[in-house]
Formats: sequence, C-alpha cells, structure tokens
Amino acid sequence: MSTSLVAERALARTYDSRAYADTWSAVEDYRRVREHHQRHPDQGSSAVASRLDLPRGRVRPWLDGSKPDPVRGLETARDYGWLECGYADPEFTPLNVLVANVFSGGSITERNYMPSFALHGTDSHVLTALEDAGVDYQLVDDRDRRADEARPTTDGPVLGRVLSVLGAPVGSKTEQHLSLPVYLESAPTDVRETFVAAYLENRAVEHDGKATLTIKEDRNRTYLEALADLIESVADGPVELGEMNIVISADAARSLDLRSPTAG
Repeated sequence: MSTSLVAERALARTYDSRAYADTWSAVEDYRRVREHHQRHPDQGSSAVASRLDLPRGRVRPWLDGSKPDPVRGLETARDYGWLECGYADPEFTPLNVLVANVFSGGSITERNYMPSFALHGTDSHVLTALEDAGVDYQLVDDRDRRADEARPTTDGPVLGRVLSVLGAPVGSKTEQHLSLPVYLESAPTDVRETFVAAYLENRAVEHDGKATLTIKEDRNRTYLEALADLIESVADGPVELGEMNIVISADAARSLDLRSPTAG
C-alpha cells in the first residue's frame, strides 16, 4: 500500500468559508447530513437540522443537491485520481513534474489557486505532465519577453490546490521563505530525478564550450542549500553552491542527461 501524499483534510483546508473556521468541518457536516438523510429519507431539513444540531438554512441546500466548495473540490480531485495517491501511483508522476515547475518558473495565484506553468520549448515536461494528468490547457505566448505558459482550462483551481498540498508555493515566490516539498525527503530516487529534471529544464543555464550548468536563484539560503543537495543526490558528480547560484559540474550534468551528450 503506497503512502498517501494528498490527504482529504489538507485539500479541504485550502478553501475558505464564512460559516466555518475550519473548512474540513464543512466536509464532515455535509457527510453527516447526507448519511443521516440516506438512513431517514422521509425526514425534512428541519428534522435533520434538529437531529444533527445544525442550522436549517445550511442543511436545506445540501438536501436539495448543493455542496460546499471543499466537497466539490474533493470529488474533482478524486475523479482525477489525485486524492490519497502515493509515489508509485501513475497519477503522482505528473503532479511531481508540475510541482517542480511551480518552483522553477510557474506560479499559483493566491486568490483562486489557479496555476500557470512556464514552458521551455514545444516538448516541455509540462505539456506531457498536463496531458498525463488529463487536464485540458491553453498555451499563452506574447508575454512581453517572458516565457510562454501553459494554463489549465478545466479544473485549474483544484489542480493548484492539490499542488499546494504537495508543497508548491502559492503567490509570489520572491516574497516567501521557500522550502522544497517534504515528500522529496523520503521519495524514491526516480521521483527525485523527475523533480530535478523538470526543475532544471526551466532554470539550468548552459555555457558555450563547457558542459557545466548553472542555476541562478534569488532565494533564501536554506532553500538553495536544499536544492543543491537534492540535485547532487541524483547526480553522478559534484554540485556546488555559490552566493546566489548553483553550479552543476560537467560530470553531474552528463549523468542527469540534461544537455547533448556531445557537449563539452
């Protein structure tokens, strides 16, 4: 049995509610109402509300087919296979790639968790990941010298919430103290390799006549240290951390297969 990486409770708590301080409680109350109504289908909203000690104005819409936003989000995530997925599940691989992309060039908006993903050419990891995840998307270009992007056209906010539960940053990365996703700490080598490859696709800078690669990041020191350690853990060669950059040696770059094997 694989370890669950996207838990219901964590995903539900990415939503806001005027009625609930903890939106997981909205999910629990909704389920209690539906389960009670299944056992007592003849009871109306007033009786159900009284029995469960809930406001009738909250219960009545639920009996009429309405659902709290976190419940809808959980159902959508479950339909995609994202809930409770683990390292070995095929649904996790594209999520891992998309998390790496949010760190290395994409973003998730604070207002509604809508993600966008930077592209590096037409054969980007991102496009394959979105297709493997079953998420429709559109390509956005002509962005005033910024990289082209892929943006989901279906269920984007749910995808963004799932990625945030996995550890992807929400909002401006320059204003945050970043940390790599916790799931990478105990992840199998292939998961860490995939994350690194997707990350470097966006951030690695090549140098003429040299096989070394450089990542330039204006990020907090602990994040850069963790990123350098992660890259070195899957590379067959040294990775060095400078003041504001990470240098991936020629041997490490070749082992990661991130550039032409004839380079250098």
